[in-house]
Amino acid sequence: MIPTEDASARKREIEEKLKQEQETLSFIRENLEKSDQLTKGMVSILSSFESRLMALENSIIPVHKQTENLQRLQENVDKTLFCLDHVISYYHVAKDTDKIIKEGPTGRLNEYLSCIAKIQKAVEYFQDNNPDSPELNTVKVRFEKGKEQLEAEFRALLTRYSKSVPPVLILDAIGGDEELEGEVTLEHLPEAVLQDVICIAGWLVEYGRNQDFMNVYFQIRSSQLDRSIKGLKEHFRKNSASSALLYSPAVQTKRKDTPTKKVPKRPVYIPGKVSASLVCSGHRML
Repeated sequence: MIPTEDASARKREIEEKLKQEQETLSFIRENLEKSDQLTKGMVSILSSFESRLMALENSIIPVHKQTENLQRLQENVDKTLFCLDHVISYYHVAKDTDKIIKEGPTGRLNEYLSCIAKIQKAVEYFQDNNPDSPELNTVKVRFEKGKEQLEAEFRALLTRYSKSVPPVLILDAIGGDEELEGEVTLEHLPEAVLQDVICIAGWLVEYGRNQDFMNVYFQIRSSQLDRSIKGLKEHFRKNSASSALLYSPAVQTKRKDTPTKKVPKRPVYIPGKVSASLVCSGHRML
């Protein structure tokens, strides 16, 4: 009896385990089927996404290329407009500088020279790119007019501000009196005027294509030198006449010892001709 009961119990135990295993296997099978379905759904979604992505890519790539082309065209248009504005500005130079050139450089030399520089660039542009253009003759005439105005201003400044040196100042300079503190300065032109003269002379040397202004400088300054020398001679003549009257036998005065004039310690330049190299180099002109 006992072995039979044990066998029955063992059988029931095995059957229960088998049933549990079957249930587990059934559960795993169901999960596998669900997993397959999810996998198929995911594959389908990915396939659909891939196809849509390819379609989007096929539609975006041409748009991207067109955008690049449009950007390149925009850059070319901007560059072209810039070049056109630059070129058109040369055609407006004569009109833009007309007023300043007519009024002349007096009182605004830097602005005047800037206008002359614009005109010169316009001349160079038309000579290189359109030598038959009527605008070339216009800017050439304007450039020559500007040059003439500068030459006239050069002459006017020298004429207006050049003055002869007083004889007393010349004698003080060459006398070398040790009791006088400092050196005697002979100011032939005011500093501001001198700088304008140097600036104009430098421009005329570089762009004027002639040295006529040097003759103007020579004539005006040599005239002042001549006047200074004549004034000095007249001063000596008057002093000589006064001395002769003072020491005449008819005058009953005792003659005092005349002080010996000291030897000049340094040479002093009297206003006159200046070399072309001094004006061209922009040094202080005397």
